[in-house]
Amino acid sequence: MREAGYGFSVFDRPQNFKMQAEILDVAVKTAGSLTAVPETIYDTSYFVLDSLLASPQGFEFFPRFPEEEVGMFCRLAVESRTNGLAIPMVAPVCPDYRGHYQLFDEVDDTAERVINNLVTLKDFFGKRNFPFFIQMHVADVEAFEPLILQAAGETTESFLRKTSGSIAVTQERIHQLGLEGIIQCGSMLEAFSQAEVDYFAFKMANTQEIMNHEGKKVRRTIEALTIERVRLGDFDLVDQNNHKKMAAEELVHYATYGDLIDGRAVILSPDTLSPMPAYNFLRNGKSKLFNPTIYLKPIKASRELYES
Repeated sequence: MREAGYGFSVFDRPQNFKMQAEILDVAVKTAGSLTAVPETIYDTSYFVLDSLLASPQGFEFFPRFPEEEVGMFCRLAVESRTNGLAIPMVAPVCPDYRGHYQLFDEVDDTAERVINNLVTLKDFFGKRNFPFFIQMHVADVEAFEPLILQAAGETTESFLRKTSGSIAVTQERIHQLGLEGIIQCGSMLEAFSQAEVDYFAFKMANTQEIMNHEGKKVRRTIEALTIERVRLGDFDLVDQNNHKKMAAEELVHYATYGDLIDGRAVILSPDTLSPMPAYNFLRNGKSKLFNPTIYLKPIKASRELYES
């Protein structure tokens, strides 16, 4: 493995990589169950190995439910390779907040983060000959959240007007950079509508489940997200009594977006790490498929964009 370019220390031993070996085994078995083409099995399995041991700076692959997420990723990768298609990816991004939920109508930092790291991501996937296409969804669904509207000082109508402007400006940025071949930006509300998924019905069900959930994993996630939002200053203008409620509602958004995707795409998430489990922690792998996820950390890209 050292000779193959994986950066092991001289002190590393096989027992240090038991978890990675188990996840890789899932990848090999899943890919092998879906195709008999050796090259496809090889590329899929080595992509997973790369993601575990040699992921690019700023990216964390399959961070919270690795075995389940890797299994679903392998299904997407094999299906895309077999049909000669790009791996479907989605990137849910924030409205253009500028601290304390103050809303503007330009390109949000989370969208900038995705765009600025496309070169790195394309190179990484290209190493194993996997093209991808990203549907970026601006979270205009937050226009219907009273606590967010109160913090932002907006109405639903003004919120939707500003997010519509942000979508247009972001898509224009993508066009200027010549990146239309691998990414496009649109409305999250429209994505739910086009998929015929009732956002409000799923959100109501997820709200009940998360608010009343007795599992430690869900409770810990709410606590961690609350702490993170306070640390980042996002809740500075929010009444302290509403901190946990807003954190829980954010997790509801993540869970509901997970219902929209339902294992049909890789989720590239460029916001904060704490809510990442919510894409999957209400899912069972059967009636609700797991979503493979990639976390994009808030660091600046070190390479220039190119025209594809």
